Formats: sequence, C-alpha cells, structure tokens
Amino acid sequence: MKKYKKLLFLLVVFVLTYWWTHRWNYIVIHHSAGGYGNIEFLQKVHRERQSKDPLDAIPYHYIVGNGNGLGVGVVKSDWREVWNIWGMHVSRHNFDRNFRGLGICIIGNFEKRNISKKQYQAVVTLTKELMKKYSIPVTNISGHGYTKGEQTKCPGKHFPMEKFLRDIAG
Repeated sequence: MKKYKKLLFLLVVFVLTYWWTHRWNYIVIHHSAGGYGNIEFLQKVHRERQSKDPLDAIPYHYIVGNGNGLGVGVVKSDWREVWNIWGMHVSRHNFDRNFRGLGICIIGNFEKRNISKKQYQAVVTLTKELMKKYSIPVTNISGHGYTKGEQTKCPGKHFPMEKFLRDIAG
C-alpha cells in the first residue's frame, strides 16, 4: 500500500508541476514609457510603485532593451520568468492576465517615438517562441491598452500593433 501512495503522490506532484509551468495562455505587450531600462532599474521602480508586493522582481517576465541600460534587442528576464511566477503587469481588473499571462516590456516610450527595427524584430521573435512553446494563439496576444478592462495608452501610439499581430501570426 505504501508503494501506491508514493506513486500517487509523485503523480500528483508531476501533474501540478506540469500545469504550473504550462499554464501560460496570454501574452501582453508593454512599453516602459521611459528611455532607460534594465532588470535592476525596473526592480527599483516596481518596489517604489508596488511597495506591498512581496516579490522583489520586475512586474514583467521579459524586457527587451533599446540600447540604453540594455543592448538594443537584447532580451532579459529575472526570477519571475525562471520560476514561472505570475506577473504584475496589468491592473487588478485582469487577474487572469497577470496569473496566466506573460508580460513583455519593451524599453522605450512609443507615445513619443517609433520602435527600432532591431528591437521590434526581437519582440516578434520572442513572442513567436513563447506562442509556440505554450501553444498560445494570436487571439490571446494583446497590447496592455488593448486588453479589455485596461485604461492606458501602453504600448504607445507609435507601436505598430496591427503589423505586430500580422507578423506573429505568419
């Protein structure tokens, strides 16, 4: 009987672990709205804005550099991505987008300027890789401000959202 209990326990652990690491169902695209950014800087900003958040991490799963703090098109993440921890990248109105949605933050302010070709291509590549890895359909990809219940201009009027959705679909 002990043998079967141990096997059952291992099976439950396996199923829960698999579910936890494969629960991602959405991707939300953001811009930092600032010209500088790296992991340490975004951690500091998050601590200042969300002082009650017990996680000392960036609110996103990935950031894509613009050459100021992080190389142009360089993709980085902190331990939120490594441990598949939920994000803090959309408002409380979208619990599911935080819990089952991967947040990608592009460093830059796309209300003021266009995204560079190299940075744009890095975001397209990263998004397509995540879509493939987690079987996320293009219909579950959105910009922060394009997400139902959100009231923001993020990722900015100069981020080519329609082109982006076409590029990741192809």
